[in-house]
Amino acid sequence: MAAENASQESLPLRLSDVEIKQLFIDVHPSIHAIRKEIVFQWRLFRLDWNQGFTIAVIAAILAVLLGSLNVDIFDGGNAKIAGVEGLQIAGSSAYFQMVISLLCWGWFLFSLIQLFPIMRTHTITLLLIWGGFGLSQVYFHSGNKNFPIEFSLSDMMGGFLITLVCVFFLYFFIKAVRETRDLHVETHHLHTDVRMMEQAMSELSLRGWVFVCLSWTISAALSAWSGAHYIAERTGSRTWALVVHILFALVAIPLMIWTVWFPQKVLGTDTKVRTKAAVTAEEDLLSKAEIVETSPDKEAW
Repeated sequence: MAAENASQESLPLRLSDVEIKQLFIDVHPSIHAIRKEIVFQWRLFRLDWNQGFTIAVIAAILAVLLGSLNVDIFDGGNAKIAGVEGLQIAGSSAYFQMVISLLCWGWFLFSLIQLFPIMRTHTITLLLIWGGFGLSQVYFHSGNKNFPIEFSLSDMMGGFLITLVCVFFLYFFIKAVRETRDLHVETHHLHTDVRMMEQAMSELSLRGWVFVCLSWTISAALSAWSGAHYIAERTGSRTWALVVHILFALVAIPLMIWTVWFPQKVLGTDTKVRTKAAVTAEEDLLSKAEIVETSPDKEAW
C-alpha cells in the first residue's frame, strides 16, 4: 500500500468542510462537535473502503459465527470435563468449527496488519483486550451464572484484575494516539502564528474517534458478557444471550476497523504511534548509544 502524505491537504475532505444540522440531542456543544467529527470520519471511511476491508470483515464474521453456533455450546457440554480433555472428546464437527474460527481470526488480524501497518502493535493489543474481556467474564460467571446479579466481591478478584489490565492497555492506546497527533501537529504544522497551529489541531480533533473507540469497547464487553452468560446456564435456555453476543460482536468488528483506520488516515504511514514517554526513552537510548560509539576505548590506551 502506498504511503499516505501526512498532511491535511492530502485528505479528500476536511473537518471544517462538514456541516450538520442541529438536533434536539445537542444539549451541549461537545455533542454537536462529536457528531460532526463522526460524520466527517464516516465520509472518509466510505471513500477508503476497499476489497481488503471487506475481506477482513467477512473473516471476522465467519470467526464469530463459527465460534458461537456450535453444537457443543448449544447442549451445554459436559460440566465435569474441562481444558485439553474437553477438546479431546469434542465432536469432529465442533472441533473443525473451532479450528476454522481460529484461522478466520488469524486472517482478520493479518488483514488489519497489512492494511494499517503503523497500527500493527495496537491492533494486536485491541484483539487481546477483546479476548481479555471474554476471559474476565468467564471468571465472573464461574461462581455466579447470573452475574452481575447477586455477585460476591470475593468471587470477582480474577475477573476484576483482568478487566483492569484491559482498561489500562486501552487507556495507553488512546494516550499514544493523542500524543502522536500532538507531535504530528508540532512537526508538520509548525507555524509562527499560534492560531494556525490551533486550527490544525482542531482539524485533527480526536473526540469523535475516542467516541468510536469507546463504542467498540462497550460492544466488545457486552458481547463477552452475553456470551459467558449464555454458556454459564449450560442448558441452552438463554437464547437471547447468544443472539445479543453475536449482534454486539458483529457491531464491534467494523468499529474496531474504524478505530485502527482513522489514526493512520490522518497521521500517514511514515509515523509511529507512541506515547511521549516512549519517544523520550528511545531518544535517550539513541543518545547513549552515540556516546558509546564516539567514546575512545579505555582499554586500548
